[in-house]
Amino acid sequence: MFTTTVIRVGFTALVMLCATSQAQQPTPQTTSLESAFYNRQYEQVAEALAAQKNKDLNSEIMAVSVAVAQDSDDKEAMLNALIKRHPENAEVHFVAGELWYQIKEQSNLFNKLGLVEKSNKHSIRAAELAPNNPKYLVAAAKALAIESGFWDSEKKASKAIVERLKDMDKHYYYLALMDYLQNTQNESLALQTVDFVNQHYPHDIALVNRAANLLWTFSAKEQAQNLFAKGCQINNVATGLLPTWRDTCVSAAYLALQEHGDKQLAVDAMEHLISKEQVEDEQHIEYLMLLGELSRAVKDNNKAKSAYQQALTLSNDSSTKRDIRRALDKVSQ
Repeated sequence: MFTTTVIRVGFTALVMLCATSQAQQPTPQTTSLESAFYNRQYEQVAEALAAQKNKDLNSEIMAVSVAVAQDSDDKEAMLNALIKRHPENAEVHFVAGELWYQIKEQSNLFNKLGLVEKSNKHSIRAAELAPNNPKYLVAAAKALAIESGFWDSEKKASKAIVERLKDMDKHYYYLALMDYLQNTQNESLALQTVDFVNQHYPHDIALVNRAANLLWTFSAKEQAQNLFAKGCQINNVATGLLPTWRDTCVSAAYLALQEHGDKQLAVDAMEHLISKEQVEDEQHIEYLMLLGELSRAVKDNNKAKSAYQQALTLSNDSSTKRDIRRALDKVSQ
C-alpha cells in the first residue's frame, strides 16, 4: 500500500477528494453544497452550481472539485482556468495541489510524474502565500519531502515545517510529524507517536487514520486493522472529513481480507459505513461487495447473500453483475 520512500497522501487505493473550500466565509448554501459534495451527490451539486447567477470563489472551487471527482473530460482545463483567475489566492493553490494529485491517480503511468510535480508546486505556493496557515503547511511539508530527492535523507525543509507546527497547532503538527516519520523511515519514533495519538486523540478521525496508515507502513498490519476499525466507530465526523472516515472503514476491511486483524471488526465497520450512506452509486456497490466477502469469510452466509443481492440489484455494469453472481454462487455452495 505504501512505498518505503516519500509519501504524498495516506491511503491511495480509494482516493477521495479532501480539499474543502475555506476561501470565503461559508454561507448556508455553501454548507449545503459541501454536505452534498462529501456525500457524493455530485449531480445535485452540479445542478445547484449551474443555477447560481453570481458565483463566488467557493462555488468556483466546488465546480472544479466536482469535475475532478467525476473524472470529467474538461477537469484539467477547468482547474487551469481557476488557477489563472486567482493566481495569488492561497486556497486556490492548496486545492490545486490536492486536485492535481487526484488527477494523477486517475491518469495513466506516462502522465503521473508531471502531475505530481504540479501538485507539489501548488502545495508549496499555498504555504508561501499564507505561511501561518497550518493546513497549507502540512501539504507543503509533504511536497517539499518529495522535492528534496533521495540524497536529503533528513528532509530538512520538511522537518523545519514540522518543528514550526509544533507550537502552532497540535492537530496539524501530529499529521505533519507522522508524514515526516514515514518519509524518513523512523520506525521507532513513528510507533511511539502512534501510541500517543491513540491515547490522546482517539476521536480525531484524521489523526487516527494517519496513525493507522503509519502502522501499516511499518508492517504492523494487525494493529493497523484494529485502529482502522476503532476509527470507523468514531461518531460526529465533520462533513469535510467524511472521505477520510470512509477510507478508515474500508482500510479495516481490506486488511482483514488479507488475513490481518479481526474480520468481525471489519464486518462491523462496513455495516456501520453502509448505514451512513446517502447515495447508491458505484462506490456504494463496492462497499456492499466488501461486506459480502467479509460476511462469507466469517461464515455468515445470510448476511453475505443479502449484501450481494443488494449490490446486484443496484449495479448496471455487466462485468460487476457477473462478479456478484459468481460470489453468490460461492455462498450457495
